[in-house]
Amino acid sequence: MRTEKMAQLNVRIPQNLKKLMKEYIELDAHKDLSELTRDALRHKIQKDAPQLYRSLFKENNNDPI
Repeated sequence: MRTEKMAQLNVRIPQNLKKLMKEYIELDAHKDLSELTRDALRHKIQKDAPQLYRSLFKENNNDPI
């Protein structure tokens, strides 16, 4: 298993969005809010800026996160 250095990011979201995320986690394969958030951000960047996403991993010789 690959270990990667993690940075901490704190964000404020509406309570109802947090509740929705927790309900979604129960239906989906994500284990917690952090995993869901990482996955959502990754998919958003892949969709909206695929060249940027690919170039990051070409520069670092890493597989996508």
